[in-house]
Amino acid sequence: MLRGGLGAVRDQRRGEGQAGLKDGGDCGGFSAAEAAAWLKLPSGKVKRSVAQSGPRLWLCSYLAGGSTPAIAFSIEIAKDGKTAAVEMERYRDNLMVAAETAPFKGKLPKGAYSDIMGVGDEGVWTDINGAYTVRKGHVTVQFTLPKEKLSQVQLAKIVLAKF
Repeated sequence: MLRGGLGAVRDQRRGEGQAGLKDGGDCGGFSAAEAAAWLKLPSGKVKRSVAQSGPRLWLCSYLAGGSTPAIAFSIEIAKDGKTAAVEMERYRDNLMVAAETAPFKGKLPKGAYSDIMGVGDEGVWTDINGAYTVRKGHVTVQFTLPKEKLSQVQLAKIVLAKF
């Protein structure tokens, strides 16, 4: 379903509950061995790297043999589900604004973003940064690698099932 503006549907999706994750420092429990299995590589070939980028934001990457990540996502933990839902609304609004700027104006035939249902409480995929952002309770995860939309959604299902 493509969405463009704010509306009642978004208000109905607003999460009030808490997911079990309190700290993103372990990448939601997604291990290097699980990343290797998902990438169809021997477990010793994948290394996990975690960097805290703020008080509630962690960057997780999984290197497959070299220095270029094969999987990358960030985990942001809000104080509650309602706050996380408001942040997702703000993200959608920011995507709408970005879609009207020179690099993207007239070049996004499917719109600034598309809502993807069935993973977490709400999810958004965009051509603007090639990322899938999904919220579950008070936790928001943004997948940037792999670049393929379907792969990002499949990976999100695995990661979010852990909390």
